[in-house]
Amino acid sequence: MKMKKRAVGVVVAAFAAAALPLMAASPASADQGDCQYYLHEEGYKVGPKIESGCETGAHSSPIAYGSCLSYLLNIGVRADQAQRACGLAGA
Repeated sequence: MKMKKRAVGVVVAAFAAAALPLMAASPASADQGDCQYYLHEEGYKVGPKIESGCETGAHSSPIAYGSCLSYLLNIGVRADQAQRACGLAGA
């Protein structure tokens, strides 16, 4: 019985060690926050539309960047600022 408890403890510890990097990785929303903060600092009112655009761009891929850029441009963000914001979102 003692050996079985020890084996279970080793398995649990190994699982926790393997899962820790996944749990500690920064979520996409952190990059989304950088995008939103940048646009706020540029004078835009951050609301649901900007939040949605930044969330779209927070998935580190060319498609996500393009979607973010298109969305922000369509809601009136200047091109250079939209490019920077989407770059921050996908960083």
